[in-house]
Amino acid sequence: MQLTTLQDVLIVDDSHLHRQLASELCSQLGFTRIRHAVNGEEGMALVRQQVPDLMLLDLEMPRMDGVQVMQQLALEKLTPYIILTSGKDYILISTLELMGSGLGLPVLGGLKKPLQAGELQDLLARLSLQSAKSKESCALCDAAEVRQALEQQQIIPYYQPKIDLGSGQLKGTEMLARWLHPSRGLIMPGSFIPVIEQYGWATELTLTMLEQGLQQWQEWTRQGLRLPLSINLSARSLQGGTLVDEMASRVQRARVPARYITFEITETAIADNLPEAIGMAARLRLAGFGLSIDDFGTGFATLQQLTHFPFTELKIDRSLVTAIGSKPHLQAIANSIIELGQRMQLTTVAEGIETRQDMELMQARGCNLGQGYYIARPMEAALMQSWAKQRQHMAGEMPPAIS
Repeated sequence: MQLTTLQDVLIVDDSHLHRQLASELCSQLGFTRIRHAVNGEEGMALVRQQVPDLMLLDLEMPRMDGVQVMQQLALEKLTPYIILTSGKDYILISTLELMGSGLGLPVLGGLKKPLQAGELQDLLARLSLQSAKSKESCALCDAAEVRQALEQQQIIPYYQPKIDLGSGQLKGTEMLARWLHPSRGLIMPGSFIPVIEQYGWATELTLTMLEQGLQQWQEWTRQGLRLPLSINLSARSLQGGTLVDEMASRVQRARVPARYITFEITETAIADNLPEAIGMAARLRLAGFGLSIDDFGTGFATLQQLTHFPFTELKIDRSLVTAIGSKPHLQAIANSIIELGQRMQLTTVAEGIETRQDMELMQARGCNLGQGYYIARPMEAALMQSWAKQRQHMAGEMPPAIS
């Protein structure tokens, strides 16, 4: 049953019974050092002595509750992995998961007490993904370097497959920007995309990605692979009168049917000029392009944007896909979004599929497409072509994780 490479766990809970149960489960999972605290104050004292690999944190305790502990951890910049535990309802637990993440703490999730071995295993199984994603986050790059990277076309697309959740067939791929630095190697988007947005270079990046994607589409077509492409488009780009024409002319020159290109619009709620943005989005649809609303169900992507823009696709935010198996209220929200998409005749896409359970839950609810680390991580074009050929022999099967 040993699962985790973590060694040190701190169980903070005022219930002796629950501390004992959690201790037994952690021992079975391979933790070699298990410490206990009977309240938040004692827990903080132990963390200050040595930050544990993992903290199982009860939310409801005397003297210093779990909310206060998370606030104090953030204040002191102490960041063990955290799993919240509580006998309260799932909605409250989920709310505090979001609060902890918002404080910058690595919250793996929340569990309802009494703890169950399978649920704890599932959360710990996501640690490898957390580690992989944390490597993608680093300090912002210098603006002059980013400018040079754009001009020298060092920013290239990686491709993440989107599959039909019913048949398992490959149905498209999302293009994700990566910076291939001549000396530093591959730089992840968290280090340069915020700089690009800050300096107003988002449209230039979209056009660069589109041109590279069109060239790749032609190459894949020569190899017998006709693959729809999705490209991110900031709502800030939906201003001015030339962008749609520039995109359409590039697609026409490349002789790629516009129906193979979908633009994923983000941050629709903060467009400076909403009528102009809606008009440009409509022109993209009139030109034959697909239009996707990204991160639906949270943040800026709301029902209001769905009514304002002529979307063809609805992407369900990863927070409503990942680890919702034990959260009935999130399942209800996901069910409603998928049903809404079906009624509006929109293709629904579940993003952030990380486990078999994530995939099965979305599949059972009738979601059309899925993408995420469980299916495949973003990859170079050459690997994407090889993956697609392999996928042809796997249609209908649950794919293994690709590292």
